[in-house]
Amino acid sequence: MKKSFFIGLLVCVATTSLAQQKMKLVFDLSSEDTVSHAAVYRQINNVLVDIPDLQVEVVLHGQAVRYMLKDSSYFNSRIAVAKSKGVSLAVCNNSLRRLKIDPSQVKTDATIVPSAVGELVRRQHEGWAYIKAGH
Repeated sequence: MKKSFFIGLLVCVATTSLAQQKMKLVFDLSSEDTVSHAAVYRQINNVLVDIPDLQVEVVLHGQAVRYMLKDSSYFNSRIAVAKSKGVSLAVCNNSLRRLKIDPSQVKTDATIVPSAVGELVRRQHEGWAYIKAGH
């Protein structure tokens, strides 16, 4: 009797714990294609309507980092909307180095991470859902 009570209690605690965990989503964006960038911001808006408390991060690497530079205004309004909704934007330092871009040129809206792949691995290990950005 005691054993079944404790098993039931354990199942209840585990179920409650899982239900209380905030869902998290990380986008992997490496393309310089404007259609792919627009699609990511549209998908972020759509998923936040469906899951308002979703935690979202976009990891930008390769040529995608160019839209996160201070001299690029192409997606400024969409970046501002995403940031206002709590979306994190992570820019790969390896990509910046490879493209010979000084990190000081990255918009203040972004966080520079050492490696995009490392960031994606960490997020997936932490249980984040993964989406490869594209259109």
